Amino acid sequence: MRLVCLLSRRTTVAVLAAFAVGGGCASFDPRTVTLSASQLQSLMEQQFPRQQRLLEILDVNVSTPVIRLLPDRNRIATAFDLSAVERMSGHALHGSLALDHSLRFEPSDATVRLSNVKVDVMKLELAGTPLSGQAARLGALLAESVLDDFVIYRVSETKRQALARAGVNSADVAVTSRGIELRFAPTR
Repeated sequence: MRLVCLLSRRTTVAVLAAFAVGGGCASFDPRTVTLSASQLQSLMEQQFPRQQRLLEILDVNVSTPVIRLLPDRNRIATAFDLSAVERMSGHALHGSLALDHSLRFEPSDATVRLSNVKVDVMKLELAGTPLSGQAARLGALLAESVLDDFVIYRVSETKRQALARAGVNSADVAVTSRGIELRFAPTR
């Protein structure tokens, strides 16, 4: 009887973990959910374009995310189109932003978030003239601040409650050549 109960709990955890992320494909380990690069790309596209006012001076628009997996570093490279309008003068800036980041699972709200965001390249032009290095560095710092902890996926409330009932409260996120893997772990 005890073995049946133990197997039943493990089966419940495995099934819930396999379905915890919509669109994910369960690998051989049923507590692991894999999102392919194309699924991750789709999740990112659903979050953009994003518009945000920074320092009450700039209205910034970040759009067109393109991801590339970096499994050797357990990170993801993401490139964006970037535009901004300076509110006082109306001057428009256009350019691009390339960054890399890791992902993390936040158990308090069952989300997957960007983590350790690092801007690699930020190019901004005003009327065809590149901005100075100092302005680009400031922009990079702002981008890192705004995008760090950015939510790209949220597990539905129903699935979140089912995971909690099954004792699943955390997941490691690994970047592989196939995509990302969420490895769910029950409470010990």
